[in-house]
Amino acid sequence: MRAEFSGIERRLDRLCECLRKLEPLRNRPVEEFLRDAYLRDIVERNLEVAAQCCIDIANRIISIEEALKPSDYYESLLRLGELGVLPMEFAHRFASVAGLRNVLVHEYLAIDWGEVHASLQNLEDLRAFARSVQRWLADRPGLGG
Repeated sequence: MRAEFSGIERRLDRLCECLRKLEPLRNRPVEEFLRDAYLRDIVERNLEVAAQCCIDIANRIISIEEALKPSDYYESLLRLGELGVLPMEFAHRFASVAGLRNVLVHEYLAIDWGEVHASLQNLEDLRAFARSVQRWLADRPGLGG
């Protein structure tokens, strides 16, 4: 593994670890989710870390590609669409993960747990992000392509 890609690969590993923890919790009914503070804590933390991994990966790829620096996290995910790392339509939809991360980190006193539960039902977008980044890595000289 080349050094400039190691941070991306480590964050992909952490993202996958978060997804493994979240997957068995997806089918929990919203009523149980709202009632169980420990369950909410597990989901909240793993969604926050997963979102942060995606943002960190995006910013590292932007740096490697020497692309225009984004003004915020949302724009960093859109930039991956512009760079062809993510399909543009997906990038537009997926960029909202930056907002989820901001709510979990900064608005923790006013979290809408119903929305967090809804995010738990949509782990496929996080998996699709990881697959796209893995393809991008595979196309890098000396790594896989």
